[in-house]
Amino acid sequence: PSIDPRFLAYTLQSDSVRQELDSKVQSVTRSHQRVNPEDITHLSIRLPDKATQRRIADFLDAETSRIDQLIGASLCQTQLLDEHLHETIRSCTTLGLPGREYHSASTSIDWMPIINATWRLHKVAHNFISGSGTTPPSANENYYGGDIPWVNSADVVDSEIWSTSRKITQNALRDFAALKVHPAGSLVIALYGQGNTKGRVGILRIDATVNQACCALLPISNLSTEYSFYWFRAHKSGVITLAQGAGQPNLSQQLIQQLYIPAPTPQEQNKIVDYLDKMERQIKSQTHLIEKRISLLEERRRALITAAVTGEFDVSTASGRGIED
Repeated sequence: PSIDPRFLAYTLQSDSVRQELDSKVQSVTRSHQRVNPEDITHLSIRLPDKATQRRIADFLDAETSRIDQLIGASLCQTQLLDEHLHETIRSCTTLGLPGREYHSASTSIDWMPIINATWRLHKVAHNFISGSGTTPPSANENYYGGDIPWVNSADVVDSEIWSTSRKITQNALRDFAALKVHPAGSLVIALYGQGNTKGRVGILRIDATVNQACCALLPISNLSTEYSFYWFRAHKSGVITLAQGAGQPNLSQQLIQQLYIPAPTPQEQNKIVDYLDKMERQIKSQTHLIEKRISLLEERRRALITAAVTGEFDVSTASGRGIED
C-alpha cells in the first residue's frame, strides 16, 4: 500500500536497478537469458512518501510519453524511407527511370503485372550459369578454418558480399564435388531460411563457395549482375510465392532458372543502377541520422527516469525542461 505501482515500474527501469539485475543474469541457452525472481524481490530501492511517488510518476508519464512519440515518429520515418526506396527500385526495374515517358505492357504475373513495353524479357536460365553448394560435416575440423570463403544464407543480406562468417579448406573442396568456387561478380540468392532470409540477394565481390541454401548466378549475357540484384530485391515477395515444399516451402535453382527479368539495353541498365546506387546511399545516410536521433532519445529517456526516481532533481520545477530540444 505504500508504493505507487507506476513509481515502482519506473524505478525498475532506472540505470542503477538495471545494472544490478544485469549482473545477476543467467544464460539458459545461447539465445535465452533470465533473472531469478528472488533477485528481483530482494532489490533495495529508495522510497519517498507516496505523494512524492505519485508526483514523480505523473511527471515521468508526461515526459516519457512525449519522448516515446518522438521515437515513434522517427521509426515511422525510417519505415517510410525504406518503403520509398523499395517502390523506386520496383518501378525502375520494371518501367524505367522516373520522369521519362513509357508505354507499358501487361504480363500474366500477379506480382509484376506490367513492364516497359520496349524492354526484353530475359529468362534467368538463358542469361546466367547457375550453381549451388553443400555443407561439409561440421564435426570434421579438416573442413573448416581454411582460406576459402563459404557463403551461407546468413551472409546474404541484400548487399555486396566482401567476407563470410565461415571459411572452408582445400580438403573440403576436394572431398565434396558439389562445392564449386563461384567467381566475384556472381549473384547469390538465399533459397531458404528463417524470417526474411529466403529470397534475399547479394553480389559476390570475392571468389567464394556457397552452401546448399544458396544459388549462385554467373552472368553470361548483357543482363548485368547489378541490375538483376535490384530486380530480385524489388520482387522478393513475389519470387518467394513460388517456393514449394511441405512445412516450410523453399525456393530452388530450378525455380530461379525459370524466372523472367525485364530489362532495357545494357547502357540503360547501367544508368538505372547508378541512379539506384546513389539513392540508396542517400537514404542510408538519412536513416543513420534518424537512428542516431532515436538512440539519443532513448538515452535521454533512461537518464530522465533515473534522475527522477533517485531524487536528483525536483520534478515540480523540472517538468518539460529540455524535452523540446
